[in-house]
Amino acid sequence: MPNIIQSFTSMIKPEMISSIGKTFGVDTSKVEQAIGAAGPLLLGSLARSAGSTSGAASVMRLLPTDTDGILGSLGNFGSIIGGLMNAGGSSSVLSSVLGNGSNAIAASLSKATGFNVTPLLGMLAPALMGIIGKTVKSTGLDAAGLSSLLTKEHAEFTSNPANAESVALAGSAMAAGDQATAMISSYGEAWKGVAAGPAAVLYMVASADISGPIGSVKEAKAANDALLTAVHAAEPTSLIAAAFSGGITRDQLSSLKTMAPDRDQLLKVVRDSISAVKSHSPMDSKAYNDTLFAVATATANAAKEGGFLGIGGTLVSQDEQQALDTLKAAFA
Repeated sequence: MPNIIQSFTSMIKPEMISSIGKTFGVDTSKVEQAIGAAGPLLLGSLARSAGSTSGAASVMRLLPTDTDGILGSLGNFGSIIGGLMNAGGSSSVLSSVLGNGSNAIAASLSKATGFNVTPLLGMLAPALMGIIGKTVKSTGLDAAGLSSLLTKEHAEFTSNPANAESVALAGSAMAAGDQATAMISSYGEAWKGVAAGPAAVLYMVASADISGPIGSVKEAKAANDALLTAVHAAEPTSLIAAAFSGGITRDQLSSLKTMAPDRDQLLKVVRDSISAVKSHSPMDSKAYNDTLFAVATATANAAKEGGFLGIGGTLVSQDEQQALDTLKAAFA
């Protein structure tokens, strides 16, 4: 009977790897490298979480009840490619599996493989959970039995010399996640505001001069692209990677949406986040401010304001420029 990682890797077919490579514009060897590290990375994180009685119970609660549905979704070629292309930020399952350091973990693996692996991990995490859930269901394991299974299989995989490269990649990523978790903990409740900074500046600039539906989509995409560019240039253990490697998330956009008409509230979110970084991570202060301003500038330049049917209009309107000037003053 195949073990968890064998079952996991057997689901990823060559044609799927080829299309993932085309989707991200990278060689298939890099995709294989990322998938090879994803198995021990996800399994190791779950084994560590399940090391205590309460942790094992928490992992049991994470397991899906409809395992066939999840496994079938990953087996559907079109489904996984569509999910990768439309992924917006890290998935809730991925965050639950990898914990608070999930962004830094993804950033570390992205740095090693040369492409943004966050959407891929977000698709693979539910699939691995589905395999584990199916195993638990078929064997009748309780929480203690699950803990033993995860620990045993992870140990067997990591001790096999043939898996040395994947184990090393997963280990480096987990180490980056541990550093990020410690940093995030030091911020307490203020971290949520720090992570929401890019969404706040996006709304500040976008709401200064409302674009049409197409323009709004362009602004959101430009903002997210600028954020991920900053993440790619940052070290995996940096604040930028820990906060932003998942991009601007839907949860952040939803939580700030009600503030969007009130730029003073959005500005307060930005100022509070700047203050928190300056207090807790002064060495990251300039990088944080520069990242937020890059997001704001990309938003302003994404779509023309005014005009008709794309004809005429201004790339950066007076109101948008005023929003940029206000933000620049906040960074001073």
